[in-house]
Amino acid sequence: MPESAGYRPRVNLGGNFCGHNPLTPSIALLSPAKKGAGGAPRILTALSERLEQYYWRPRYVLPSLDLANGSPRKQRTERREACIKLLRAILKFTDLASLRVGIPTKTGFMCLTLDYLTGETGMTQRRVERALRDLKAANLLTVSQPRQLQPDGSWRGLAAVKALSKELFAVFGLKVALKLEQVKAVKRLKKKVEAWNQEDGQTRTLGDAARVRLITGMVGTSRRSTPGLRKHQSRQDEEYMRAYTALCAELMQEHPDWPPDKIRSQASQILDAQGRKKA
Repeated sequence: MPESAGYRPRVNLGGNFCGHNPLTPSIALLSPAKKGAGGAPRILTALSERLEQYYWRPRYVLPSLDLANGSPRKQRTERREACIKLLRAILKFTDLASLRVGIPTKTGFMCLTLDYLTGETGMTQRRVERALRDLKAANLLTVSQPRQLQPDGSWRGLAAVKALSKELFAVFGLKVALKLEQVKAVKRLKKKVEAWNQEDGQTRTLGDAARVRLITGMVGTSRRSTPGLRKHQSRQDEEYMRAYTALCAELMQEHPDWPPDKIRSQASQILDAQGRKKA
């Protein structure tokens, strides 16, 4: 078809007409994490830099990611590029104390949405979603979708909780360094808590962010040891756990002075009472 009719022949500069060049991968973020004083912890920037090793030696460096699509063939270079970019965006906003992706605040831990991370990478939403699936399949990242119970009985989805695997640090020789840096991160969080307490006069132990972690059992608390949950082991279906988590979060906001044990126990009692009424 002639160009005068509106057709312009495409020139493939590499990849699927996306301009990708396998020899010069585009793996830098639009705004890389800051280094040095006031920037991201050195261990996170060091891991971010070492991720490039995966692009050139995928099967040796991270075989689980290279085989994430279920094919014995090597992961396509465009896919490797996307996975590295997304991992770098995740590392930029990783909380070392819990390895979750987000920002601890005095009102709770703010998890970042996938849309926000997509903006950091400069990639399309579809491409980031595919990379996320690969990271999950490779066991490098865990993703859980919390929901909040609304007054009308419906559920509202919250930002997914994303957490990096410690094994990712071990792969790149940072396992020991991670343990040391996490101790420092907890100390920094405690200082923030003290500052928040002075600002509003409230009493916190490890901050609202840590309270959320204790309540939901995501860090440092196993479900087996959670008060009020042992008798529900046989019926801990997805709906019950969503309601339990949402109720704990609501109680935490209403009663910031309550300890985690009391919040968990109260949430269990309320759900038990609701269950008896329905029965």
